[in-house]
Amino acid sequence: MMEKRNRQWRRKQGFRVFKARIVARTNWFNDLLLDDGTYVQKPHWTQLIKSHLAQVYRNTGTPCSCWLCKGERYSRLAYKRDTKRIIDEQTM
Repeated sequence: MMEKRNRQWRRKQGFRVFKARIVARTNWFNDLLLDDGTYVQKPHWTQLIKSHLAQVYRNTGTPCSCWLCKGERYSRLAYKRDTKRIIDEQTM
């Protein structure tokens, strides 16, 4: 498997992740003004790839820190720490 992980493999994986991000965020774009000046309602994910608005998703997982882009991820360790803190506060 390690011999298959070359530059071409990394580029394919990068595009796979980029496509998944774009498809997941297609529902957020209700109206889109494309670079050529055309106006599209409910654009297809291929149209988003061609627009310059979505190019930030190519190399960053979260383009900004808003709640919509960031999303909440479950962390087991953080959950354990919070639970332990709450129990310690209640027992004191």
